[in-house]
Amino acid sequence: MPKSVKILLSNLSKKLNSITAGDIMTTRVVSTTEDSYLSDVAETMIKERISGLPVMNKKGKVVGIITETDFFLVMDMITSGDIVENGKLEKSHPTVKFAMTTEVVKIKKSTNLNKIISLMKYRNTHTFPVFEDNIMVGIVGRRDVFRSFYAAVKSLHM
Repeated sequence: MPKSVKILLSNLSKKLNSITAGDIMTTRVVSTTEDSYLSDVAETMIKERISGLPVMNKKGKVVGIITETDFFLVMDMITSGDIVENGKLEKSHPTVKFAMTTEVVKIKKSTNLNKIISLMKYRNTHTFPVFEDNIMVGIVGRRDVFRSFYAAVKSLHM
């Protein structure tokens, strides 16, 4: 590998390590509850232009994440008849609890962009609630990471 490429990669790594979740997170977090209907949450996500949101229990604790990927799985189940019950599409109007991911990967405000990219890749997770002192203070989604990564790359070429 040429020395110039090594330098560029080193500079990019430094840049990505200097950008934190706190720098790129969305602080106005839209959330939902386990008993909300997926159709209502889908409307919210479309209106708000977001791809995932945390699921909160009645005590305000994050108990899951619901993302567009979860919706696509349910859409496939509905259209293929996999959730037909007693000859009826009774479950074609499921709640968030039916589709949400319950293994929530939480990150801190100090988590750097390199780590977030790695989590997205290896955990196949694209929405992370951001916590500080056990309080959710924001959310980082794939668009936040995408935008920040390419801004960092671009800044190295200016």
